[in-house]
This record gives sequence, structure tokens and C-alpha cells, in this order.
Amino acid sequence: MPTVCWPSKRILSVVLRMSTFVSRLSPVTGKLEWIVQNDDYDYHQEVARSSYADMLHDTERNKKYEQALLAAIEIMHQRDKRARVLDIGTGSGLLSMMAVRSGADTVTACEAFRPMANCARQIIQENGFESQIKLISKRSTDITVGPDGDMLEKANILVTEVFDTELIGEGAIGTFNHAHKYLLEDDCIVVPSAANVYVQVVSSRFFKRWNTFESFALPNGQTIVPPAEIAVCPGAAAVHDLQLSQANFDHFEPVSDPVCVFSFDFGHKKPTKLKESKLVQVEAIQDGHCDVLFMWWDLQMDTQSEIMLSTAPYWAHPTPTDMQWRDHWMQAVYYPTNEIDVKKFEKFSIYCFHDEYSMWFEISNTGNGPKNDEAPICTCGAHIACSRTRVGMLNDWSRNDSFAKALLEVIDEDSVCLCISDESLLPLMAAKLGAQQVFTIQTNQLSRQFVEAYIRSNQLEDSVQVIDKPPEDLTLEDLHCKRVNLLLGEPFFQTSVLPWDNIYFLYARSDLSSLLSQDCVVLPGFATIKAVAVEFKDLHKIRAPVERCEGFCLDPLDRLVAAASDIADSYIEPHPLWEYPAVPLTEDFDILQLNFASSLEGIKMLERDGSIEFCSSGICNGVALWMDYGLNKSSMISTGLLSPPVGGQELRWYPFSRQGVHFFKHPQTIDVNDPKQHWKLKHRVSFRPKTGEIDIQFLVASGN
Repeated sequence: MPTVCWPSKRILSVVLRMSTFVSRLSPVTGKLEWIVQNDDYDYHQEVARSSYADMLHDTERNKKYEQALLAAIEIMHQRDKRARVLDIGTGSGLLSMMAVRSGADTVTACEAFRPMANCARQIIQENGFESQIKLISKRSTDITVGPDGDMLEKANILVTEVFDTELIGEGAIGTFNHAHKYLLEDDCIVVPSAANVYVQVVSSRFFKRWNTFESFALPNGQTIVPPAEIAVCPGAAAVHDLQLSQANFDHFEPVSDPVCVFSFDFGHKKPTKLKESKLVQVEAIQDGHCDVLFMWWDLQMDTQSEIMLSTAPYWAHPTPTDMQWRDHWMQAVYYPTNEIDVKKFEKFSIYCFHDEYSMWFEISNTGNGPKNDEAPICTCGAHIACSRTRVGMLNDWSRNDSFAKALLEVIDEDSVCLCISDESLLPLMAAKLGAQQVFTIQTNQLSRQFVEAYIRSNQLEDSVQVIDKPPEDLTLEDLHCKRVNLLLGEPFFQTSVLPWDNIYFLYARSDLSSLLSQDCVVLPGFATIKAVAVEFKDLHKIRAPVERCEGFCLDPLDRLVAAASDIADSYIEPHPLWEYPAVPLTEDFDILQLNFASSLEGIKMLERDGSIEFCSSGICNGVALWMDYGLNKSSMISTGLLSPPVGGQELRWYPFSRQGVHFFKHPQTIDVNDPKQHWKLKHRVSFRPKTGEIDIQFLVASGN
């Protein structure tokens, strides 16, 4: 076997010359720090996060676009017309090259993002189409037609892919309307020709927890209730996009069958309405409480409705056993402001709305619709302060119960508690479980308003005090001259991106050492970074090179994305893994354990090396990481696995937190039955308390 070495860490002088020192607030230490950042970091990040590769791995999308192009070009030729194709938002140039291969007489492509336009030009040239495709580096709305224009004459075929999970969120309506008015002939063909939007009404506490703040009971019989203004708030305005095919019927109960609520005719010269409302009647298929709507759409690629592309989840998909995985189009979840109960066979109404960029829905069984047709927005501030995953976490009854039971073991009438966590309800738990005095640090204004609203709603103004100072500035006077004997944290902080960023709790604990009693209890007492090697079924494709797509070489795109990724992407990135199936190839293992009961003072650096043997065969394309927190000897809170990994079975992940993922650039095939190999996953971690830097590296290696 060739020798395998750890990746070296080098900063080349040329990189330094192209970089700038910038300041940022460290999510781990909470302190201002200076980092080296590439001058073109924002550009590289946009390229790396563009989803071009994800779209190009979508084989169904690619093939159906080409089939529809071929059909459109044949129709034009049957009309004795030259097929003049306009490709709006060409990206890699794939659809333009398909148009040429399908027999187009002329092809004009436009791409406004100049780095991508330059890449497309190179791809077109390397595939030998530079004389057949004219590339314009402009927005389609800036293209001119005429003898001195960008296009000599109008096109009679438009091909474009300007869709997102909500169909119209990337400006599809405006793009089609403008193209018909200024860039296309009257008898043009558009690919895709039309789109249909479907919704399904369901009953689901699982999904509702991402949007609606709930009451929850404590072991002593008391209850924490959300403020009225938060409980009735419509929630976040942004669409909630998810991989709905990872939900099962334990997560929801359908109350209606899927129903088509909007149809968009992209091929019609008549402009599509920028704003529209529609009333759709449906019949309940069972008794149920209607509190959530699922949405997806399909594309009619050709004029004859013979080529269809669906984004439906598995239970509504036309070919459920042969579905294309994709991450650039998912499904959407909507939360109506008016929840209703219905009986089987009862008719009720779905009020459907869209503007130029978004959709929203309401339901009623009384005949009384919404008072206006304006999109619902957060009116309470809580859904702005709290992300959807944070709302779900705060609504997790099991998690709340674990914290409450752990608090019961340590709280008494002499307890002086201090909580360090953003938007945390632990202070209210501590007060209702009998603590003498509770303080909570909330330096963010929205977080502070959120917690103060909960305090008022639960009549705890005399027991819980909010402090808007950072831990390092706290004095004994801020605590009414009382030393803290119970330090609490979930921990959770808005600035955290990766799971271990929440160890800011340990830094805050260290800053507060002089304010803690000698016998102060810290809860949680410790934290562990854990990991498991996995074979992702699909998620790795978002970082996989395209190489060849439908017979075309896309190496320039791979090089562009790889270079941008090296600059903008982290070695480990966050993902909600409950949406992405994976099987374990190792047992779960510890990377690093941190003791919250002790200060960081005197610790200069922690380094650990370790390895674990692979226990299952497969393709190791990534490592998943998360945090576990020890509340006491018998109780743990996990942001990762819900159950131990079992070889060959899909991993079950905590849905209300994002986990960390490292993708291997070169996935390794593991055969645990091969006696000539002895596969191990090696890991190396270093933690520098001074800077808060946690560096984790992985290596798949074999040897006898």
C-alpha cells in the first residue's frame, strides 16, 4: 500500500498577497479576532455554494430538458422555420450545447454572473461549440434585439431553468413575462411549457414544532406557557424547505389528497399575473386537525404534456420506486394562521396566494376566508430571534423533560442560578422548580425581548432577571451581591455554526469564575465531540465533481468550483442530517471531551490522536460529527444520533439541530472482509483555548 500522510497545512505567499486581515467575532470565544481572508472570499463563496454541481448531477432534469428541446426543435423544423434558441441563465452552458446537439440552427445563451459566464465560454469552447453558441454576459432583461443589438432577431424557442423549491422564488414570473414581451416571437415554444403547484393538508405536530411555540409541563406540575403574542404569530415569512421524502407517516397524517392549486402557462404570450389568489375546495379523507400544508410542483416540459418532471415526495410521486434525488429543488412546508378540525368527507377551503416571488396558504371550513391577501409575517419577533431549528428544539418535550429532571436533582430554595444560553427557557424552569433567584444573560436585543416576554407571560418578574452584559463584564453587584451556586446552559448561541461552537459556554464559565461559589454546580457538566464514519446515499453529491454530464465535458466547472471551495468552504460544514440518509461504517466514537466544571485557565493546548476500525463494508464518503452534553451521571442531551449506529441500517438523527459533516474528496471503498486490508479511520484533533480554534482532521488508511 502507498504511504498515506495527513494533509499538510501550508499558507502560500501568493495566498497571503491576495488576502486581507479582517475582524470577526469568534463564535467560540465570543471575542473579537483577526483572521486572514481572501480578497475575493464573497465571490468564491457564491461559486462554491451555487448548486451548479448539484443541478448537473440531476440526471432526470438533464435528460428531460434535452428531450423537450429536441421536441421543440423538431416542431419548428416541421413548420419550415429555423430553430432559434435562447437559453436564459445558461450556467455551465449545458442546455445550450444540448440545443445544438438537438439540431438548433442558432443558439444564444445569456449568463449574468460573469465568472460563470467565463466558465461557460470555456466549456463551450472545449466541447467544440464556440462557433454555434453566442454567449452574452448579461441579464436577460438587459438584452437588446435588432441590427445593433445583442440578438439580431427574436428567438422562437426559449429554454431556461429559473426555478427554486417555491417554483417562483428566483423570479421566474418576471423572467418569462419579459422574454415574451421583448425576446420571443409570438409562436414561440418555451421549455418548460408549464408548471403545476400542488398542496396537501396534513396534521403534524412534528412539523408544527418548527413554527409554533408550545406550552410544556414540568415534573412538579407547573407549566411554562408562551406569551399570547408569540403563540398566535404566523411565524417566519421565509419558505420552509425540506426533503419531505425523509418524513414518514409517523411524522404526519394526511387530511386531504394532494390537489393542484396553481398552474402557470410559461408558453403563453399573455403575461402571468404577478399577484394572484385562488380558492380551492377539498374533501377530508379522514378526521383530523389541519395545521400544516405540504407543497411541491411539477414541470410540463413539452407542449404535448408527454415529458413531465415532478418534485413530489415519494407518497405522491408518479414513479415512487424510481425517484431522482436532488437538493436544489426540495419541497416546502407552510403553516396556516387558522388551524381547523375536520371530519372525514367534510368539504373545506384552501385559500391560495402568490406574489412575484412567494406563495402562502390559509384554510377554513366556515366559508370565511382571510381578512386580506397579504403574506403573513412574524409580528412577535420570536421567529426572527429564533431559527426554525431553534423553535423545534425549544418545543422538544423530551429534551425539556431531561433538563427539568436534572434541575430537580440540584435545585433547592437556596439556589442562585445563572443561565448562559440565547433564547433559553432554562431560567424559567429553574424558577418554577424552586430556585431562590435566577439570572440569565441575554446580550442580543431580540433574544432579550423573547426571554422577557416569556418571563412576563409566566409571572416570573420577581424570580428571573435578565442581564444584558457579556459574562466578562459581570460584577457581583449585577447578581445582587449573591454568588452563583448553579450555572446553567443548554448550551445554545445564535452565533454558533458548527456543533462545537456552543462551547462558548466554557469560555463564559471561565470569565465568571470569580462570581461562582466554591461548590457551584455546572450543568451540563461536560461535553463530548462525537463522530461516525458514514456512507451517504446522496448528500455527498453536492460536493462531488461533475466531470462528464450527458456526454459533455464539464472539467472547467469542476476546476472553478474546486478552487472556490478550497478558499470558501470549511473542512467541516453544517447539515441537517435527518434529511439525508446514510449508513454507518464504524461505531460512533469520541473525538474530544471538555469538562465544563473547570475553568480553561492554565490550559494552553489539547491534542488527541485516535483511530477506529471500520466494522461495515461500503464507500466511506464522509464523517458526521455532533455534540453530546452530560447533565448528570445518567442523563445525556445529544445534538446527533438518536440511537446507536447499526451496520446496514440508516442512522437516526436529532432533527432540531444541524450536525457537522466532512466530505472526503476521494471516497474510499471499504471491504472489511478483505484479509489483505485492515481499514481504519484515523482522526487528529487540536484545541487551542486562547483562540478557540478546534481543528479536526480525518484520514482513511489501511495496513496489516
